[in-house]
Amino acid sequence: MHISDRCFFIAWPRAEAADFVREATEASDKGTSGAAHRKRSFSVVCWDDPGKPLGEMGLTSTTRIELVGHGKAGSPYISNTGGGGVRKQYLSFETVCDRMIEKGLVKRYAGAISCGVCYSGVKGNTNPSFADLVSRYLNHKGYILLHTIGYMGSMNTVHEVLPGKHKYEHRPVDVTKSDGTMATIKTSDWAAWKHYSGVWRVPKNLENLPIAWDTRPNV
Repeated sequence: MHISDRCFFIAWPRAEAADFVREATEASDKGTSGAAHRKRSFSVVCWDDPGKPLGEMGLTSTTRIELVGHGKAGSPYISNTGGGGVRKQYLSFETVCDRMIEKGLVKRYAGAISCGVCYSGVKGNTNPSFADLVSRYLNHKGYILLHTIGYMGSMNTVHEVLPGKHKYEHRPVDVTKSDGTMATIKTSDWAAWKHYSGVWRVPKNLENLPIAWDTRPNV
């Protein structure tokens, strides 16, 4: 498998990845066709793909691994989706990170891990955000050169036409403004994302969380 410097990582086997593979491929196609603002080609790696393809990723700051899943503000879990014969499964941030490591993520990786998950940059009442937890866990494992990106609202994997005057299609994020109203903005807009560098430890109560089925654990 040839791996580009932009990669979607799906932490489930392909048979359990629901629509993620199709959506990731469509997003990459829009980049290479020129419909999206940046002409970038993304590889798609699933947990059961052979070998250690993430080990082939470039080691510069311009590389990016995009995590795929469904999330919730302050939740340490992401899920695939139910329906279409696929049972819903919830994976903790630790499991997702361990599966990236299993697929070859090297400690010299200095790029970004972008958590392309709804509300991945929003913390809960007591929990750090999902992207923050990913950063903390990997930093503790010795991945000190990378950083993570979390998003501040609901988002879509696929590029689309956004409100306003835009020449290209963009990935949207629906964020809540200070006045309580919603706005659809680009993932690249400063209000859409938050950056983490893993300086804190993972809270003890969030360590070693089990895989769950059907219902999101109340953690």
